[in-house]
Amino acid sequence: MENAVTVRNLTKTFYLFEKDYKILQWIFTKKGCTAEKTALDNISLDIKKGEMVGLIGKNGAGKSTLMKLIAGITFPTKGSVEVDGRVGSFINLTAGFNMDFTGRKNIYYKGMLTGKTKEEIDAILDDIIDFVDIGDYFDLPMRMYSSGMSARLGFALAVFTDPDILVVDEVFAVGDKNFQEKSRAKTMELFNSGKTLLFSSHSDALIKRFCSRVIYIKDSKIAFDGDVDEGIAMYNRDVSGK
Repeated sequence: MENAVTVRNLTKTFYLFEKDYKILQWIFTKKGCTAEKTALDNISLDIKKGEMVGLIGKNGAGKSTLMKLIAGITFPTKGSVEVDGRVGSFINLTAGFNMDFTGRKNIYYKGMLTGKTKEEIDAILDDIIDFVDIGDYFDLPMRMYSSGMSARLGFALAVFTDPDILVVDEVFAVGDKNFQEKSRAKTMELFNSGKTLLFSSHSDALIKRFCSRVIYIKDSKIAFDGDVDEGIAMYNRDVSGK
């Protein structure tokens, strides 16, 4: 079976600076950095097409960083990430939007950045408008939106662009109660559609329900990759200290 995601010798390091101007100094001299944080340390993995993989680990272990790398939100310090297919990212829902563009223009702008043609976006635009249900705001600049309205737009775009690979960071609902019900139902529909899934959650029950494999990230490295029950048991032992 072909890989949907191929990760090889991947390292991601974040650099911290006391002052913004020191970033420029560091770019040219590699000096001026206050501290370094290695979020992922030389990891490799394959995710097959159609595979549903659960990602577990403590907060700060590197799970979200891995998902952002696969989604193309950030880039490796070393190593490589190869993705075969269109990614639907349910993390950083508003990433890539231009706050001076209208909601409509942003749908075309970000949609085309993800590989959709104008004609493909035309075909899903009415569904997106109906789903986000923000009325006249859809044709106003996004800087006038609330954070919830912006998240609605990002969620709808991720859903209706029909991604091949779903990257979901424990997001089942955004917005008010009515929209939460719609977003939860739509997410579950995608989960059950046979697409490739990388799903991060602290819920053992959800991981067991949807995933056939689990990857446990501990201290920036892969501590376990395999059977769901075995991986969750190992993680829970580590958390409890037993």
